[in-house]
Amino acid sequence: MCRITAAISSRPASSRDLLCGNPKSLLAQAGAVKGRFQDDGWGMGFYRGAAPAVIKSPGPARLEIKAFEKAASAASRVAVAHLRDASNPSGLPRARLISNNNTQPFSADGLIFAHNGTLFIKDEIRALLGKYASKIKGGNDSEVLFWQVVKMLDAYGSPGAALEMALDEIRTVWISCKDSRPGLKAPYRGLNLFLASAESLTVLCHYQLNGEGAKDALLTPGWEFGRVAWRREKDRVVFSSEPADAGPGWKKMNDPEIAHAEARGGKVRLSFKALSLR
Repeated sequence: MCRITAAISSRPASSRDLLCGNPKSLLAQAGAVKGRFQDDGWGMGFYRGAAPAVIKSPGPARLEIKAFEKAASAASRVAVAHLRDASNPSGLPRARLISNNNTQPFSADGLIFAHNGTLFIKDEIRALLGKYASKIKGGNDSEVLFWQVVKMLDAYGSPGAALEMALDEIRTVWISCKDSRPGLKAPYRGLNLFLASAESLTVLCHYQLNGEGAKDALLTPGWEFGRVAWRREKDRVVFSSEPADAGPGWKKMNDPEIAHAEARGGKVRLSFKALSLR
């Protein structure tokens, strides 16, 4: 499963310290555990003013260190960085699975989006996208989730509501299609979703293991692999798939829960909403 680190600051700043500046950084996680390398692409999303910019590569971050470090130095109020360990619910050949179009984060309409997990009912959710389906460029489940979230954002107006309603739609669709998917116990394994705009960062922590054994995070023994970490600092709030440095203050998001952080007036305002699954 993928690794993500995202930050929102009161003013434009680099997140290099978390992305590649310490022994537990996102870059350190890329090659931390043999057999669990995050080798299927990497990307950085940030903002130049109100416009999103994304730098990404389908190659392994651990072998493209200079390019990763350069991208990590960008100054932005909001930044989202992603390491990909590709899921493949459609059983695509690797040549179609690993490409720039499939590499995260995704960006459109002023948004940046990243996902950790696997959506098993990708085709069923894509069938409900309407006009948004034509915008899909790759073949992976995470991009389907991105356009589902955009659809919900257009309908409900709030990024928190968009993530909540995307989760609700997936679970509703599962009720109608699970009998035709007898090999599946659930519609997904992991829905950790990160949605950014130029002034906000919204995160859904939800990592359903479906009875599978839990793994530890890559560089934090005892930290659940799917549990989103967060920390409030003086001028910054950080969310990460696991603690991105050895410093104090890291807390665990609940599951399922949505966090929303917004940068306005020189401050970062933060709120949480616990969700119930029906």
